[in-house]
Amino acid sequence: MSDIKLIATDIDGTLFDSHHQYNVKRFNNYLDKLHQQNIKFAIASGNSYSHLKEIFTQSPTIDAIVAENGAQILVDNKTIFEDTLNNNQLIDIDKEFNKRLNLISLCFSGVNGTYVNQDSPQTNDYYINNLVRVNRIADIDDKIFKMNIRIAEEQLDPTVKFINDNYSDSIHAAVSGFGSIDIIPAHINKAVGLKQLCDFYQISLEDVISFGDNGNDLEMLEESGIGVAMKNSGAHIQKYADLISKTDNDHDGVLNTIKDLVKF
Repeated sequence: MSDIKLIATDIDGTLFDSHHQYNVKRFNNYLDKLHQQNIKFAIASGNSYSHLKEIFTQSPTIDAIVAENGAQILVDNKTIFEDTLNNNQLIDIDKEFNKRLNLISLCFSGVNGTYVNQDSPQTNDYYINNLVRVNRIADIDDKIFKMNIRIAEEQLDPTVKFINDNYSDSIHAAVSGFGSIDIIPAHINKAVGLKQLCDFYQISLEDVISFGDNGNDLEMLEESGIGVAMKNSGAHIQKYADLISKTDNDHDGVLNTIKDLVKF
């Protein structure tokens, strides 16, 4: 790896502890120190931009957001890249999933809201605060970045395999944690999003340190100059990383690793 020019991190299970909190004072202090060394900082998450913007109101100097697993990228609150699912295909996929899979819920994440059918058990929660109920998926008039399905824990990996085996020409599925699977355009992942961000900053992925803990972080961990898997992540994630954090997400694993790798 050459000079560190960008640090990117997942949030839940990574930067955030088990209660969806982070060490705000220490994090903001590190942001200032990184910026003094001309190192950018990005959040790389499967969550929507509206959610990420809300939960990071106390850290306004974050440089960039890679949202929706790389399907939407914003720098200084301005979109520099986006890629969306085909809404016509979503109608057919929705029918197939509801017929073949024992889903708890299925929702569609767009620019202006998160959409579900009228009879969906999904409600506003930590991840969703702009739920919109529609009579039919065909009624959605919005750009859709991602589908998310919630399913029983023991069905996560088999369901990901089923989706990727049968729909790989149009979509890609990855476990995102908390009984949830993110489904995005086939050619999109966090590494693709980071590459777009690196192109914008005119730097290389080799100059990036990334942090993650779950299946939707794998490509990012593999392709960054240094990919750091969290101590609390599974062995199937850690094998893709260059390093494993010494402490877990409940003990400032990301910040402690930054302190070790970047000399303040």
